[in-house]
Amino acid sequence: MISRRSVLQLGGALAVAGSVGAAAPSAQGARSATVPWDQLRARLRGDLVLPADSGYDLAKQLAVAEYDAIHPQGIAYCETPADVASAVRFAQANSLPTRTRSGGHNFAGWSTGEGLVVDVSRIKHVKVGASTVRLGPGAMSVEALTALKPYNRQIVTGTCPTVCPGGFLTGGGIGFQTARYGLGSDRLVSARAVLADGSLVTASATREPDLFWALRGGGGGNFGVLVDFEVLPIDQPRGVYFATTWPWDKARELVEAWQQWSLADADTLGSSCGVLLFDAAPGTTPMVTVNGGYWGAQADLEAGLDALAAQAGAQPLSRSVAELPYDEVMMHVYGCDQVTVKQCHRVGQNDEATIPRGGALRERHRLFDKPLTGSALAATLAAFDADRHAGHTRFLGFNHLGGASTRPGRTDTAFWHRDTQFLIGIGAALPSPTPSAEDEAVTKAWVDRGYGIIDPLSTGHSYINFPDERLEDWQQAYYGGNYDRLVQVKNAYDPGNFFNHPQSIGS
Repeated sequence: MISRRSVLQLGGALAVAGSVGAAAPSAQGARSATVPWDQLRARLRGDLVLPADSGYDLAKQLAVAEYDAIHPQGIAYCETPADVASAVRFAQANSLPTRTRSGGHNFAGWSTGEGLVVDVSRIKHVKVGASTVRLGPGAMSVEALTALKPYNRQIVTGTCPTVCPGGFLTGGGIGFQTARYGLGSDRLVSARAVLADGSLVTASATREPDLFWALRGGGGGNFGVLVDFEVLPIDQPRGVYFATTWPWDKARELVEAWQQWSLADADTLGSSCGVLLFDAAPGTTPMVTVNGGYWGAQADLEAGLDALAAQAGAQPLSRSVAELPYDEVMMHVYGCDQVTVKQCHRVGQNDEATIPRGGALRERHRLFDKPLTGSALAATLAAFDADRHAGHTRFLGFNHLGGASTRPGRTDTAFWHRDTQFLIGIGAALPSPTPSAEDEAVTKAWVDRGYGIIDPLSTGHSYINFPDERLEDWQQAYYGGNYDRLVQVKNAYDPGNFFNHPQSIGS
């Protein structure tokens, strides 16, 4: 059975984590035996890890263990923009397929590949300026929040502690602050990127404005390797963390009531509603949760939870509410309130890390401009509870966006989905990184059944940070009417299509 924190690490529908962008040319690269790796090693301030090196098995890991089956020819741990430029030029010169990685959270595995992995996890600076904060692409959320605490500054993050800005911000960036403070990408002031020719550019509203537009919602791994983000901090020194569980037999009433509650209080409420089966064995009872952060007075939240219970016609099985400093609110969100900051890392990232990796993940999501209610919601919950399979962890997640994220225009940034109120996803985490044919078949059929119910009621759009490799219309689903302009930006900044992955812009 998979632990709660493992689900928070993996389950995109429940833990609104971002995903790291990736880049990979489609041409087959040279094999390691013919690549002059010593040339790259000599140019790097960081480290180059090759298959024969002792640290290789750890170096190639992503958040999902399934992708351990992919064997990069080399992993370049870049510590400076110059390192990144050297790695990119080396890959170009040696026709190496290249992927970029910061946190390793791309759930489609696009942050690894068979060629060179340009890893920017060591570029993790957190610098406080007069009115902005600068973040390295490898600055994990838990590390950034901790570093900013002495300055009484904080930033928008997702709900997983080890997600990094490299992919989170470029894809949009949603979390429990979205309704109040907007998307993470909406708070981007400037970004520095290494392009396919190895040059370093700064993009902002006045410098490289087309690239700046594309980097706010266009997804990672499309235009270059991001090495610095300048963002507007948020003024939120404290918040109220809340966690509630509810009876399964009142799930439909609760989900309907929670959606209305979210719409009515978008300016101060950030939350998700989830249905969980830690072990989908027959006879086990799903857990129903409403968790989040409230950016107002605790008394107002307490009254809101009372109203939610009255509207749902049920009392919560458990209810925990606490007003805390902002960083402590987020440690609760991360499921790390009982461990140290160092322990709140994925196993292998340091010698005290405690968050386990999951085996494999199968999930699909859609965006909604209105609540999911009535018979459709009832059918979705019934599909969730059907076809049980022991050992699988299953989740059905409802996340509210709305509020400030809906105020910019569709074309103001590359993030098209300004009418979105809810992100709904269904998925399963499997314990083995090499699922059996039976597990694959059962899981695919189960996910598709639930997705088939919600899909016709959605906007027809999806969130690039939760990639879905089975989308046939992914260009429209991820980018809507902004796709053609994104292709123009791609052609201008990466005319050779060096940066690409299975659903990259222009592919």
